[in-house]
Amino acid sequence: MPDIRYDTPLSKYIDYQRYLTESASDNREVLDCMCRNLSRAIRSELTPNQFRVIAFYYVEGMKMSEIAELLGVNVSTVSRTIKRGRARLQRCLKYSAPEFFREK
Repeated sequence: MPDIRYDTPLSKYIDYQRYLTESASDNREVLDCMCRNLSRAIRSELTPNQFRVIAFYYVEGMKMSEIAELLGVNVSTVSRTIKRGRARLQRCLKYSAPEFFREK
């Protein structure tokens, strides 16, 4: 009967995870730059309405239907506003961190 060690695959996995963690490049500088640029882009690129709708959706965690009811507009209007605001931000940010926006 062969000697089966149930901990072997897990220990190999843990060592591999440690290797990946230790050998991974530090992207803290890129993320810091992107956060600064995101803050600038939000202030300068979004319309007041886009800012408000995106803040309700991402910061407050509201559903599109709740935002639509609050603002007295259709859900499709909220959806389009979020989509257009995100597209504006992405256009601005793709120059500060192109590796995050590569097309797949």
